[in-house]
Amino acid sequence: MPILFKDLPGPKGIPFFGSAFDMDLPNMHNQFEEMAYEYGQVYKIKLGPVKMAIISHPKIIQHILRERPEGFVRMKKMDAVLRGEGVHGVFNAEGEDWKMHRRMVAKGLDVKHQKAFFDKMSVSVERLYAKWKKAADSGEEIDIQQDFLRFTVDITTTLAFGFEMNTIEEKGGVVQDHMEKIFPMIFKRINSPIQWHKLIRRKDDREFDKALDAINVMLDQWIIDGRKRLEDHPELKENPTNFLEAILIAAEQEEDFGDEQVKGNLVTVLLAGEDTTANTLSWSIYLLTKHTEYQAKLQSEIDQSLGGEKWIQEFESTQGFKFLESIAYETMRLKPVAPILLFEPLLDVEIEGYEFKKGTRMLVHSRFAATQDENFTNGKSFYPERWMKESKCPMHSLEAYIPFGGGPRFCPGRNLALLEIKLVLAMLFKNFDLEMVTPHESIKEIMAFTMMASDFKVRLKNRS
Repeated sequence: MPILFKDLPGPKGIPFFGSAFDMDLPNMHNQFEEMAYEYGQVYKIKLGPVKMAIISHPKIIQHILRERPEGFVRMKKMDAVLRGEGVHGVFNAEGEDWKMHRRMVAKGLDVKHQKAFFDKMSVSVERLYAKWKKAADSGEEIDIQQDFLRFTVDITTTLAFGFEMNTIEEKGGVVQDHMEKIFPMIFKRINSPIQWHKLIRRKDDREFDKALDAINVMLDQWIIDGRKRLEDHPELKENPTNFLEAILIAAEQEEDFGDEQVKGNLVTVLLAGEDTTANTLSWSIYLLTKHTEYQAKLQSEIDQSLGGEKWIQEFESTQGFKFLESIAYETMRLKPVAPILLFEPLLDVEIEGYEFKKGTRMLVHSRFAATQDENFTNGKSFYPERWMKESKCPMHSLEAYIPFGGGPRFCPGRNLALLEIKLVLAMLFKNFDLEMVTPHESIKEIMAFTMMASDFKVRLKNRS
């Protein structure tokens, strides 16, 4: 007999409210992880009126990912909140709608486009180098997280939209100031049992509205400019050069694909392209400054690969840097930017001896399995060598590792994210030594749609 939802273990909580008052939203991913040690890889929790299955079982997670979008969809409340804020794109689309969005996003971010735009990406790397060189010469502390955000926005807008923003060299308020208010508020609304913003507008709601308005004004102008570019160059309709052009062409051809869908996809690519990669870069710095023995090994590989160059000069050269790549994979294992995913089944389903009814709210927690010794040798340790071909680690279960999701909805930005990580870290450690100014123990994980690090400062020193 399968185990039913009502028979799952879990915290009792208090009448009606369940465990709602015990949860700390920015730290909820850690709380769910701690409960997995107590109740197991499949348990239930009640948060106000919401009952939810919390799943850390790798085989169940893989089944959910593999059976999307026909068998499982993102939790309907998430889609409702996102659509309510005008975000209707590849991230929250389902069925045939998703397939069309996915084709365009994947094409706009593919290796062909990365190669074609590599020279422009190199300009962003050079700008970042100049900024960091100035900081190293003066000895000033820097907010490297903000620099990563600016870099990833510049790359995303250049590659996907054909616009060069150059936020790296801007001073004062930039688009990131607006963007950093959007994801945390959406996350808060998704996880709130009551949609308070519909009843009363608080200060953070007004700031969110202002940020979203500013982003929408910018996107509206991009759409106008993109359409003009297509009018001036009709040949682009047969061979669009970026995601924006491709999606505008599709909007002309598809009856149910209007400006709302165009803008929703632009927001999705912009926010996802900025937040996820920048956070992975930040966590890699946290781990490399905590485990300093790996900096020398990384610099040795970079010195050998780059020779006298200060950063990667050719796209083909990015295929190397295997130890750097291993550091990226290990960072994403220990500090996944998306440790929580929300789903519900479209039909009654039995998986690995558990029965889930249609519409059951399911929270997938990805990190628990990835840090268990049964899946990865010394699972809680930072050990990049485990990803090298010559690794002797006996336990290495890729089934328990899903930094880019899996199944048909595997992240289309995976290759771009890894390319950005290589470009930035190769330039950084080729030219500078790095030390953390903020004590590691004071740096916290903050869950705000993606898992980010609390603010920290670093100091760069020119390598002799």
